[in-house]
Amino acid sequence: MKSEKYFKWTLVAFCGSWLLLKELAGPFLIVLLVLALIGRIQKQNQFVVSKQLIAWSSFFFLYVLSLTWAQEPDPAAIERKLALLAFPLLFAFRWKNPLPIAQMWLSHLLACIVLIGIAFYDAIQCQLSLGTSVRCFSTTYFSQVHHPSYFSAFLLFAIIGLLYKKIAWFESKPRWISWGLIALFAYIHLHLGSLAGILGLLCIFFVFATQRLLKKIGLLKSMVIAFGMGVFGMLGIGQSSEIRADASNAAQFTRTFLNNPAFFVRHRQEPLQGNEVRLILWTAATEIGWQQPFGTGVGGLEPAFTKKLTQWGYPEQAKKEFNPHNQYLQVWNEIGWLGLALFLTLLGQLVVNYRRQVASHSLLFLAIFGLFCSFESMLYRESGIVFFSCWLLALSTPILAPEE
Repeated sequence: MKSEKYFKWTLVAFCGSWLLLKELAGPFLIVLLVLALIGRIQKQNQFVVSKQLIAWSSFFFLYVLSLTWAQEPDPAAIERKLALLAFPLLFAFRWKNPLPIAQMWLSHLLACIVLIGIAFYDAIQCQLSLGTSVRCFSTTYFSQVHHPSYFSAFLLFAIIGLLYKKIAWFESKPRWISWGLIALFAYIHLHLGSLAGILGLLCIFFVFATQRLLKKIGLLKSMVIAFGMGVFGMLGIGQSSEIRADASNAAQFTRTFLNNPAFFVRHRQEPLQGNEVRLILWTAATEIGWQQPFGTGVGGLEPAFTKKLTQWGYPEQAKKEFNPHNQYLQVWNEIGWLGLALFLTLLGQLVVNYRRQVASHSLLFLAIFGLFCSFESMLYRESGIVFFSCWLLALSTPILAPEE
């Protein structure tokens, strides 16, 4: 049995199928780990204990350990985080041939196209049943399979692959095909309404344009042109009335918050809008972080938020059991300063690995992940945990197994 062949084609299938049916992630991971173990028995791969494996495993087991001091332990949350351990273990098996990254990326891209079709179908059905008074073509009404921020991250990753010619089939085909899909994926962000997604999209185009122009016309001119493209991109995005309204609200709330943060978080009126909720949550998370140096533990953060929001006069918001909407704050709140240090160590290791590989596309993807983490708890839901742990580690895995 050629376990390497079966492993790699299963991995390719996994990268697309779980995006369409999230319940497949667990069974696929079990099959992949079994195939990797069979390959080890058959001496087709090597299991390498690296610093990266140790760091990721420590990060996961710190979450497990935090159940012991959580006010209301949540073992189900640990189950959702199992991918943080499964993927480091999976990619610790080093095969003699490189991972099929280009084919994996193609599987991901094709799934994104199907997700777009599903999103428009759901939006049309929503409008037929609820009418035009509901924003059926926006945010969660439009993206019902995955949270809009995760859907945005999926699309941005596909765009990076197309721009840098890293996707099988597309890498050897006329560029207009890739640019057509890039335009489609960029357009979908008008429906998703994700602030992190919009910023990520502008960041990707700015970096790519700067890199390409730098080789032809020099640093200063290329940056000026890339900046101009960014401005035109923002003007184009600004044609959406919903995005303009959200941006205006965000700017207004931010100004008010900066003038007097303490007054802001205690004197808003329910129901709250999304942007002011985020500012209140960030403030609450910061206070909790300073009060709990070891973290609240997995399951303890929701009660801590409920208590604080109730004290501040937001009983309706307290019932919703929010997360901090910031991955750095999420880690700090749940597993304390040690957890935050481990998380930053993981990111630092990835930077080193990508720089060693001279992989601009991987560094850009990591930067997008860092950006999203500033606006959402990207490793809170299973969609984000599976997607980012899979791809960040897959891109970081050495191309060839070490010599026996």
